[in-house]
Amino acid sequence: MNTNNIHPTAIIEGNIELGKGNTIGAFSILKGNIKIGDNNFIGPHCYFQNNIEIGNNNRFEAFVAIGALGEMGAKGDIFVEDGIIIIGDGNTFREYVNVHSPVKRKDTRIGNKCYIMNKVYIAHDCQIGDGVMMSALTKFGGGVTAGNNANFGMGAAVHQWTDIGENVMVGMNAAVNKHVSPFVIIAGSPCRILRVNKVGLTRRGFSEHDVTLLNERYPALLAGDTKPHNELEEKVVAFIATHEKHLNIFKSE
Repeated sequence: MNTNNIHPTAIIEGNIELGKGNTIGAFSILKGNIKIGDNNFIGPHCYFQNNIEIGNNNRFEAFVAIGALGEMGAKGDIFVEDGIIIIGDGNTFREYVNVHSPVKRKDTRIGNKCYIMNKVYIAHDCQIGDGVMMSALTKFGGGVTAGNNANFGMGAAVHQWTDIGENVMVGMNAAVNKHVSPFVIIAGSPCRILRVNKVGLTRRGFSEHDVTLLNERYPALLAGDTKPHNELEEKVVAFIATHEKHLNIFKSE
């Protein structure tokens, strides 16, 4: 029995595989090689194209566009035939979100339980972890990586091929052009590290003692002047070891 609710004006073309309990709204288009799990809501006037794999319990509001060709400027728009967009479970995509197909990696990927607000732009090859919050008008250039539970304020812009660590909070209208190690709050244009994201870490269950210690020792960890003493510090040092051009400037008091 087909338990999907597909509006009669929707257009479905190509190799489309639907699970059960999905809703596809008026005038939406699904075209290409698209696999969709269970209990997803696709609102009116959405456009999904090319190669896409979507999990369960996601919500796509009106005018969301998934799967357009990667924008490469003077190189032109590029489509890789076996490239795919992979979206996990329990995500929300508000109005006018754009997610582009990969160009240099095998996929553009979004994890689970992310909340992506209106007019967000996620370019080709981006890798977004679980629990990421992207406020309205956030913009990711190609190849950006956002770690689990990262939070982006309205209008934040991240330069292409820049990595943002887990539990980083990015301020409104921030311009991020260097890698950002985990667990900090950054703001400004160009960005500066303000302090450790204490609230985000305590909400995740890390002890107040470890969070306070990390805040005190973070500059020394960035400078390589001390060895890590706990799990949080080990993650910071591991990130720095693989990211030479990381943000290491703290805002002056």
